[in-house]
Amino acid sequence: MKSKLILCLVLVLSGGLFGCSTTQNHPSGLPIRYHNTQYDFTFYLPESWKGYSVLTDQWEGITYLEKEDKDAVLARGPIILLRNPQWKTNKPYQDIPIYIFTRQQWDDDKSGKLSAEGAGGIIYELWHNDKYVFGIHSRFNANDSVPGWDEAQNIVNTNTAAHSEPHLHDI
Repeated sequence: MKSKLILCLVLVLSGGLFGCSTTQNHPSGLPIRYHNTQYDFTFYLPESWKGYSVLTDQWEGITYLEKEDKDAVLARGPIILLRNPQWKTNKPYQDIPIYIFTRQQWDDDKSGKLSAEGAGGIIYELWHNDKYVFGIHSRFNANDSVPGWDEAQNIVNTNTAAHSEPHLHDI
């Protein structure tokens, strides 16, 4: 761990940031900036999302306890839900739910010690910083009858492409 930190420090001081940067380049075509200081998380949205709202939810990491024949919650974490201003109760518009994991929770999820995925699908890493991993469920926009499902996917893809650090786990 110390050798990686030293290598990153050397690369930063020499002007090279590949693999050590946790800053995001501002993606083209997404002028609205959402920043969460608690998790050091920044996400960009298009002009059409002006007036968006931020809601929070919670994911649970569960495991099956064979001796008791039941599921047990081993971990919890926040979900930041970015909601398009066009969303209405009687006509939902596609949300963008960002799952936030500590690095240990992420490792536990990926090693099978717990499962935060829920019913069907998996959680992909969008990017990470020194403390947190930001993910999105593979089925977040699976209902293509919801307006904005394809726009939300493009927004997520554009934000992800603006990060240069490698993923913690290849999927």
